[in-house]
Amino acid sequence: MNNLLILGAGGHGKVIAEAAELQGKWNKIAFLDDREDIKGIYNSPIVGKVHEYASLINEYRYAFVAIGNNEKRLELIDKLISAGFNIPIIIHSRASVSKYSNIDLGTVVLAGTVVNVGTSIGKGCIININATVDHDSEIGSGVHISSGAVVRSMAKVGRLSTIGAAACVKSSTILKEKFILPEGSVI
Repeated sequence: MNNLLILGAGGHGKVIAEAAELQGKWNKIAFLDDREDIKGIYNSPIVGKVHEYASLINEYRYAFVAIGNNEKRLELIDKLISAGFNIPIIIHSRASVSKYSNIDLGTVVLAGTVVNVGTSIGKGCIININATVDHDSEIGSGVHISSGAVVRSMAKVGRLSTIGAAACVKSSTILKEKFILPEGSVI
């Protein structure tokens, strides 16, 4: 039973749903969301509230968190694991990911992204559109590498950090936990 439950039906949830559809391995995709004003996204219904995930484990063995808040995303992933869900890695069909990289569960790699050789990406990360993570870099769990950002070779980005859109982390730079690099900045 390859049914996928996506927690969060906002803009990020839409992007996750499309990337998941393009993977071609899900029989059914549905959402959980706390808003009352939406009934579904594309061809996927909203089947309940976010906190109702446990009641759906018999129908949806896989679950993915599509929530932008880094800490909340990791917290929900851990709750889903404890409830018995399988947490996939979602890689858009137009992303380039080296077979010599390592990506942990609950991470999404979106369209136009490049993940180079020897790179390690932690649990529950968002590697957003057109981002680049160069060779031998380490990305901690719960990190968001925003659209068009570049993490150069051998850099280390601490868990729960955010690299803003079009920002650049120079080679061999080490960023601490919860570091925020503003949009367009270079460090």
